[in-house]
Amino acid sequence: MPAVLWIHGGGWSGGSHKSNRAATLATKGYFTASIEYRLSGEAKWPAQIEDCKLGVRWLRANAAKYNVNPDRIGCWGSSAGGHLVACLGTMDDARFEGNGGHAGVSSRVQAVVDYCGPSDFTNGSGGVQNAKEGEDSKAVLGLFGVPFKEKPALWKDGSPLVYVKRTAPPFLIVHGDKDITVPVEHSLQFAAALKRAGVPVELIVVKNGGHGMTAGSGEPPAEPSREALDAAVLAFFDKVLKK
Repeated sequence: MPAVLWIHGGGWSGGSHKSNRAATLATKGYFTASIEYRLSGEAKWPAQIEDCKLGVRWLRANAAKYNVNPDRIGCWGSSAGGHLVACLGTMDDARFEGNGGHAGVSSRVQAVVDYCGPSDFTNGSGGVQNAKEGEDSKAVLGLFGVPFKEKPALWKDGSPLVYVKRTAPPFLIVHGDKDITVPVEHSLQFAAALKRAGVPVELIVVKNGGHGMTAGSGEPPAEPSREALDAAVLAFFDKVLKK
């Protein structure tokens, strides 16, 4: 089977691998699993991408045991998880592999679905929630552990936008146009960079969609609907991982 790994959100400081939104794909011919990664209260960047890469390596190393095709592994994540799947798709530098085991096994993925993930910290928090003018977002500051002004190179280091190149796998990016937690500009710029590099990329901007692609109370319904987005995700993975 092709496989899809889910990476949860929660501002890098919360959330749990026990909630696997990709589990619905198990009825569609996919092996699915959810990655647990160290949260920012336990370890700072790059621990999070190291753990996600270990998750990919572990699955690939155990592919035969779980009847998984090691050449057909995709990932899907939302918010902070969207950031981390974007990192999986773009950061192929050996320094992000960590020391978690299965050395020599590839951590590359073949497809990425990024839901409302931030992609660019090269100028600070990039409007991510809780960032007052001139201040760092609490969530992003928690991830890096040091203010942007003190170590801008570290914040740049965690920006998937910086690593975009032609060899990245196909991407599906979904973001609500009313998202006040992670501004939609992150995904607009990231999708444009992927396109310029020649990477196959699909971008869905959800009208009236907030963070998580749902509409606010009293607002018109979000379009496309969650059901339509789920269908688009399935179609994307089918096209890339089952062709």
